[in-house]
Amino acid sequence: MDVNLFERLLAKNRIRLLAGIVLCCSTTTACADPLSLQNAQTIALRQNPGLGALTQKIVELKHQAVSVAQLPDPHLSLGAENLPLNSFSMNQQQMSMLSVGLSQTFPSFGKLGLEGRQTRVEAAAATDTLQGQSAELVLLLRRAWLQALYTDKAIMTVRHQEQLQAESVRAALALYRSARGSEANVLRAQLARDDLANDISKLQAERTHYLAQIAQILNLSQPPSIQNRWPHLPSPKTLRTAETRLLGQPLLRSAQAQSRAAQIGVQVAQRSYWPNVTVSAAYGQDFYPGSPNWLSVGVNLSLPIFPEDRQDQNVDAARARALQAQYRFDDQHLALIQQLRSTFARYTALKKEWTRTDERLVPRAQQAFSATLAAYTSGQAHMDAVLRTQNAVLRYALTRLQYRRDLALSVAELDFLTTQGRTTS
Repeated sequence: MDVNLFERLLAKNRIRLLAGIVLCCSTTTACADPLSLQNAQTIALRQNPGLGALTQKIVELKHQAVSVAQLPDPHLSLGAENLPLNSFSMNQQQMSMLSVGLSQTFPSFGKLGLEGRQTRVEAAAATDTLQGQSAELVLLLRRAWLQALYTDKAIMTVRHQEQLQAESVRAALALYRSARGSEANVLRAQLARDDLANDISKLQAERTHYLAQIAQILNLSQPPSIQNRWPHLPSPKTLRTAETRLLGQPLLRSAQAQSRAAQIGVQVAQRSYWPNVTVSAAYGQDFYPGSPNWLSVGVNLSLPIFPEDRQDQNVDAARARALQAQYRFDDQHLALIQQLRSTFARYTALKKEWTRTDERLVPRAQQAFSATLAAYTSGQAHMDAVLRTQNAVLRYALTRLQYRRDLALSVAELDFLTTQGRTTS
């Protein structure tokens, strides 16, 4: 019995150990997976403290929209009236009494409703600002991501160029050993090959810089490992469609809502020409024998009798704020239109340049290098021509990568300008 029990326990422990190893391996694999841009955007929007602060601002304004539309608290008054100073007796004189009263102030007609409406519009503007800043954060992340991806692919391109340079070195050595080439050509080929290490070091430093930017945006303690492929971004619309969608851009909607809130503020200021009304009622208890109790009611009105010093000034100030908000909206609208048109023009040009470089220039540069290297091997070309053609291969390959990066950056910017409040991945 004890032996069987020991075997069963051992079998259970083996199963647990195996499950733990499998779980550990799966967790390690998941953690080692490169980060995708879509997941990075989700992390950025969830962990950015600035967006969290703005979210709480929206909550604050929504609560204020309810509170500002309510009547002020009523006032309760308690008092003793007409007490004789010689005895402080309540039944010595007929006019001595204890009183309790209640009063309620009513602001000028429509003012509370306008203030609540103004605060609700301000909350809507803050919501649009949150969506706009979320889109800006995604754009900032995409820019750093594409720059880091470009440097990564540029390093791979330069390493491939080292292989071409090695072919030139081997060809120069073969001619030198056969007494058909000079040692100078060998040294020049080796110098061109070794100089690529400096280019790789510069690109690695740039890659580290952009990965650090990504880590800062994502609020990570260490730079992440990112996927080494161009991310899929939304295809741009036509320019006409993009201009139509521009009015729905969250930051522009926010500026428009702020302008509406300022215009409502003018109406709120104009309500100050109307008086505030206070209604009061009081009950008095008279303790003198035979005297009745007393009831007092009244209405108090505020008198705006000097409007040029107060009400007119407040209204003019509110109108100035409304004009400021409208001018800010118009200025931002014009700036976004100009940015949209220039970005779309740059996108169109980059698309043509990238296609031309990818389909024609890079293949021809590679063919020219192969032909020149073959001619040099047969003694029909000089080392200068070989070095020029292999440098052309590197130049066009890096130019193709730059066009691909700049094209993706233009697409990301166009997506930001035409977003309607939901950031796309």
